[in-house]
Amino acid sequence: MNTVTDLIERFGIGKRGSSAVTHNGTGYFAVTPQAPYDGSLSAADQARQLLDKADLRLAEIGSGKDRLLFVAIILPDMANYGEMNAVWDEWVAGIAPPARACFSGALASPYMKVEMIMVCATN
Repeated sequence: MNTVTDLIERFGIGKRGSSAVTHNGTGYFAVTPQAPYDGSLSAADQARQLLDKADLRLAEIGSGKDRLLFVAIILPDMANYGEMNAVWDEWVAGIAPPARACFSGALASPYMKVEMIMVCATN
């Protein structure tokens, strides 16, 4: 008999959390730009770094950007909304984009200009 814990797979288990978790065909993870965070980079450059990491993480858990269900985008400064959107639009070009929300919020590092929380379908 399968239990709920039998259907959970954790990736990159660390002291405080896992880099991703899948459960019953759905994957969950947050992604940030490349650490250590470089505050001299533009929000667009950090978004590119973040989305490159997202592609790798999606592949690691048996998914892809075309299987994204929902993305929450957090920007500490909404003045960066336009440049982040330009990078996002390029990244999702050619696929049916996921549902998405974008909001302003403080991030863990003052050098981080964007963070995303992603939910996707997995194999």
